Amino acid sequence: MKNVLSALCAMFLLVSCQDSQLSEQTVDPSQKISIKIPDILTEYQAASRQKITPVTLKAALNNSLFAQSNIKVQDIHAFKAADAYTTVETVDQQFQSTLPSRWVPGDSNRDWNADGDLNDIDWVSFTPFATANGLYDAEPIYRSMYTKWQNDGYCQTVTIDEMIYDFSMGNPSLILDFGLPSTGNPIADISVVGFLPASIFEAVLGAENILGVAFSFVFVDENGDPIKSTRGKEDKAFTEVWFNDGFTWADGVGQGGIDLESVILHEFGHTLNLGHFGILQVFHETETGLSTYVYQPVNTMNALYIGESRNFLGPNDKGNFCEAWGSWPWN
Repeated sequence: MKNVLSALCAMFLLVSCQDSQLSEQTVDPSQKISIKIPDILTEYQAASRQKITPVTLKAALNNSLFAQSNIKVQDIHAFKAADAYTTVETVDQQFQSTLPSRWVPGDSNRDWNADGDLNDIDWVSFTPFATANGLYDAEPIYRSMYTKWQNDGYCQTVTIDEMIYDFSMGNPSLILDFGLPSTGNPIADISVVGFLPASIFEAVLGAENILGVAFSFVFVDENGDPIKSTRGKEDKAFTEVWFNDGFTWADGVGQGGIDLESVILHEFGHTLNLGHFGILQVFHETETGLSTYVYQPVNTMNALYIGESRNFLGPNDKGNFCEAWGSWPWN
């Protein structure tokens, strides 16, 4: 992996909770980029006075930002690193091979880029935030990890296409406001928003110790209920991915930081309908007070990052991918 200085390092990063007023339809790429959390979300969270969890955040998003929308947040998968407080009991859904929602082939509702190809999955990287720690250009890693999911498994049935971002596409996020024009719709099936400040994770997710998060959206009917496919799966509309730039990232395990490939491959698995898989075993050493973490079986989709390389597809990753995609485009 090549270390590069961000070509956009001159951009000023502003974090606030104020709504923006967007009037221009085009954006000068040289202008400053800001991140803003919409007032409607922060006000709802403040009024509810509930501790932020995936369940309460899902409710907050759906009752504020998406209250009048035909899509809703269905799953929020936050990827954390194991720490001294981790126990087996802290990890739920250890054998959720696939998510309850599925991308539906031929679904004209999600032709977000208007290319007419409804049997592929389109993803886009928000280039201004595609650099980790101002050092690592993540876009080549994004491409490599999606290629791995597409080509390295038992089932090679779906094409995962990259769209190249330009500012005319507008806001890549349905949750955050980057001061860019927005139609209120996604710009691709999957939006890799990129490496965001830890303060955004704290404000939205209630924690700074999250490495990455994937928000999965589904289409809903007039009653707000998820629309089901002919096979009984919820009709997936969009997935949005964030990574936490508050961590020290590294090119590989043992390089003094969090392995980029392992975390990116994991989060991309969620965008492709995979859940967490594997049992965490914790061994405590009484003399040293240290803990050793072991996953069985070893897979990219293990629920916690334990400092080991997961930049490969394990047997269960491949099998679960086939469960989700083996019959594509007939599922």
